[in-house]
Amino acid sequence: MIRIIKILKKPETVIFIAFFIFSCWLMFSTFNYDRATGGMVIAGKVNSDFISHIALIRSFSLGDNFQRILELKLPEYPLFPGEPIRYHFVFYMLVGLLERIGVRIDWALNIPSILGFFLLLSTIFLLSKRLFNNYIISCLSVLFFFFNGSLSFIRFFKLNPISASSVNDIIRNSIFPSFAPWGPGEISAFWNLNIYTNQRHLGLAFGIILLFIIALLKLERCSWAKQKPWAVVWGLVIAVFPYFHQPSLIIFAILMLCYWLFFPSLRKLLFSTGIISLTLILPQIFGIRHGPSLINWAPGYLIPRGLLNPVHFTMYWWENLGYHSILIPLGFLLSSVRVKKIIFPIFLLFTVPNLVTFSPEAAANHKFFNFYLILGSMLTAYLIVFFYKNIIKVKNIGIRVVGGLCLIILTFSLMFSGIIDFFAVRNDGTSIWPDIKSQPLAHWFYLNTDPSSVVLTADYISPVSLSGRKIFIGWPYFSWSAGYDTNERINLKHKIFMSEFVTEQCGLLRNNNLSYIVLAYPAEELDFTPNYNIFLDHGTPAFKTSYGIVEYTVYDTRSYCHGV
Repeated sequence: MIRIIKILKKPETVIFIAFFIFSCWLMFSTFNYDRATGGMVIAGKVNSDFISHIALIRSFSLGDNFQRILELKLPEYPLFPGEPIRYHFVFYMLVGLLERIGVRIDWALNIPSILGFFLLLSTIFLLSKRLFNNYIISCLSVLFFFFNGSLSFIRFFKLNPISASSVNDIIRNSIFPSFAPWGPGEISAFWNLNIYTNQRHLGLAFGIILLFIIALLKLERCSWAKQKPWAVVWGLVIAVFPYFHQPSLIIFAILMLCYWLFFPSLRKLLFSTGIISLTLILPQIFGIRHGPSLINWAPGYLIPRGLLNPVHFTMYWWENLGYHSILIPLGFLLSSVRVKKIIFPIFLLFTVPNLVTFSPEAAANHKFFNFYLILGSMLTAYLIVFFYKNIIKVKNIGIRVVGGLCLIILTFSLMFSGIIDFFAVRNDGTSIWPDIKSQPLAHWFYLNTDPSSVVLTADYISPVSLSGRKIFIGWPYFSWSAGYDTNERINLKHKIFMSEFVTEQCGLLRNNNLSYIVLAYPAEELDFTPNYNIFLDHGTPAFKTSYGIVEYTVYDTRSYCHGV
């Protein structure tokens, strides 16, 4: 009992408990389960991404993707089947396996999400503590991660003019003031906690990278004999990342290259780790990609090409990073040589994604800037403490008071936009997605079809995904951003549904291994008008149901095309 009391008195223990509690709240507040209705309770700001995530999870828990893994085959993307998956799927495979063994889907997703986000918070704290040996710097580093330093608070007050009710406006706020490129202005949507509730694997990926840096710093003074086993361990860990989180591979590569140059005692370790991981990664890369070029020249990140110039570039990042854009370079200049060596890679992590993209979606480069800010904010925190230590040394009380007030205002301005964004997450509304038992179409597919079935649906967002069955073409944005040719498949879908001849229609169905067709009515809910008559004339429905205003009719292609 005395030992427990002593442990609880340690500040790190209290801080880590707080990290864990916050991680639990963040994940469960955005994704939960309603027992009364048997539906998934999903926050409004994660709705869109979860269309893809739930489909991917269910393809492992209820579909055939897990069986494909057992057969040593790559799984298929459930919203674009027919070729090996290009999306990093390992995290959602783990979630699917948890649900497969009986864990309810909210717990199955939230448990690894909580552990990943908790790891990220803990490693931010531990790495900054190791760099600067100062609890205040470590706490500030975490706070600057929580609360972004962009200038979006300016837009908030344009929308909500300063008044006596401003504090109440902030506390009740439920909208991100800035949400580029999908909203007005140029301040990015990717600086707030919403990216970690949407992209559940991101926190774990970043946490592992920070753990890698901490491990290197601990191994720096060890002999090669002690480093050797860790070279194997980290080589195997990094080798998983093509399927776990592809952008992190580039972060790993930049870190390893820089540390190989700056830390001679780590060169054998880094070289061996690189060789092991590359040996395992290269065959994966050739297997996972068969689409557009991985790297494309696209300077300026999200700045429109016609507006890209040095002045606009500077202003863009000033608005997005706020005072961090000044304090991070200044903190780097004032830090020790050792800290400079460890933090230096962030400048490559800022430069590279400002020049090239690594996927068809330029916005996906935000991961590099997020990691830049995680490490860079440690320099900002160091500089704040540096200013404080120098202010308190001043003998003139007036200067100390003014300097202290300026430092408080500066620190608050580095978190103000993030505080506003936090309440937007906190106050987000939720909706209930009917799950299998309460969604008749999904329930029918789950009970009556083979897990390997590929379904052609008239709508892009279909309940069929809840059953773990693959949709021939789901919401195009997700597949397009992963590098699939969605235009060709959309045209093929329209051709099948709008065909005037059943022979042509059935030929296309057979050629694309489509097991079922799901017709939706009315056509106003679709982006095209199906030829309903051809189905009425030639098909006998296998199942009919309605949900809301949409009527669904399911045709089994074997019977539909029998004799054709």
